[in-house]
Amino acid sequence: MNTSLDCLPCFFKQVLEAGRMLGLPPASIKHIMDDIGDKLKHFPMDMCPPQMAFHMQRLFAQHSGTNDPYHAIKKMSNQQALAVIDDLRSIIRESVNPLKTAVQLACAGNIIDYGAFPSGIDVQVEITRILQQQGMSTVADSPLFEFTAFHEALKKAKRVMYIADNAGEIVFDRVLLETIASMFPEIELYLVTRGYPILNDVLPEDAIECGLDSVATIISSGSKTPGLVLSQADPAFLQLYQEADMVISKGQGNFEALSDEQGPIFFLFIIKCEVIMQHVGGAMRDLVLKHNYT
Repeated sequence: MNTSLDCLPCFFKQVLEAGRMLGLPPASIKHIMDDIGDKLKHFPMDMCPPQMAFHMQRLFAQHSGTNDPYHAIKKMSNQQALAVIDDLRSIIRESVNPLKTAVQLACAGNIIDYGAFPSGIDVQVEITRILQQQGMSTVADSPLFEFTAFHEALKKAKRVMYIADNAGEIVFDRVLLETIASMFPEIELYLVTRGYPILNDVLPEDAIECGLDSVATIISSGSKTPGLVLSQADPAFLQLYQEADMVISKGQGNFEALSDEQGPIFFLFIIKCEVIMQHVGGAMRDLVLKHNYT
């Protein structure tokens, strides 16, 4: 997905809000804005937004004095989500369509995103809202939510690669992967993380902390961007990626990075951005499960 003109002011808004949330002094925030402004002069619009976000987050790391400024936020998000994992499992177990409910919960969990909400979110409030909403309704098949195609693809798949997005959210991914594993025990499941700290994105240690290693093989893509840019991934990962029968791409950042790629990809996220809303055809906070047919 190319960068839109509407993304440009959003970059600066993210710098301001995230800089304040991380406690950076005004001079540092202004310095980061100046640096991003200089980079935008030469930033090709046919590159995806995560590639600019990488530069932004690198500057946050420099000015905060740590390579992982979101470390404490990730720990908190993981702990709060793990506290409700039994509730999530109960909702799925009692559903008339456990797999669809698990997909809905995973989509809704994508709201735990400090890239889309750089000034911060109340993770506990969002989790409570998800539990309340998902116990009440079922999303029907539509061009925005292609559950039947997703289910049919799982029936045929032997190796599924699940590209993770955010900490905390990873617990919602875990219950979806558990559901897939129980329904299709022959499938070989891989959980893909980022290669380096970036935003609140999942690293291997986050996935292990949240128990994903009990249901999938955890691998790092080697990616430094908040969205899997294949041209920057490790060769060993790319070989596994190319051998997958099905790829589940989680989150907006991964959608932005992979939406123009070929392959058996299903994108799974919640709409949190007007550019994405216009791109996929939906409304804010709509749940998305779309198949890439290219």
